[in-house]
Amino acid sequence: MEIHPMIKTNLSGMVKQYLYDYIKNIDENSNMKLPPETEISGNLGVSRITVRRALDELEKEGIVLRIHGRGTFVNPEAINIQVNLMPGEEFSNLIRSCGYTPSFEIHEIRKVKADLKIARILQLEQDEEIFEIEKIFKADGHPAIISIDRFATKLVDENLSLEDIKSQSNFDFLRQKSGCIIARDKIQIETKSKNEVVQIVKSGKLMECESMLVFHGVNYNQENQPIVYDTELYDTNFIKFNLLRIKNLYKD
Repeated sequence: MEIHPMIKTNLSGMVKQYLYDYIKNIDENSNMKLPPETEISGNLGVSRITVRRALDELEKEGIVLRIHGRGTFVNPEAINIQVNLMPGEEFSNLIRSCGYTPSFEIHEIRKVKADLKIARILQLEQDEEIFEIEKIFKADGHPAIISIDRFATKLVDENLSLEDIKSQSNFDFLRQKSGCIIARDKIQIETKSKNEVVQIVKSGKLMECESMLVFHGVNYNQENQPIVYDTELYDTNFIKFNLLRIKNLYKD
């Protein structure tokens, strides 16, 4: 597999995602050593510093292994992982990676007033209007993920319709409408029973499992401003995350 030039958009994250995709498609029977940083930077048309930053992040996630004096190698375990917890994967791709055919429906679009908690998270005034977009993502026709995205109505001129978001992600819509590019997120993870989930979101009753993995995420733009607060509910019968971790057990 060859590395080809890429579009220079949000370089650090783009290089990381490009290398991640390259690694996922590498032939396990081939040489698992990555090309030198200078070769990668030259082929991609980016600086060596940008490539090094991306490789640093992949190393922290356990995707690559750096061996002093020998170079950078793909961690063989990384190739066998279907869904890595670390990269923020689009839901349909995530479902596809788990071996199912994805589909989705927009359950509801709501314009509501931000309560104190959400106002603080998104740095808004309490009772400022926000949109809540609730989607259900299915795996082979079974509800697998429920997502609720919340953001200020002022970002999209207080107008939002089904047509705006039925054919694209909410993040793509925000980028086109307001120029907001989501660069990173911070998540809190917990588990909840189906009864507890129904108290949060009524569509939880459509899920076929009795307990769910719940992500609460704050999504930040490139200026580190909170833009979207989301809640993601996963049926782990369909979505199974993996995580490679670098141990830091011994310190000098």
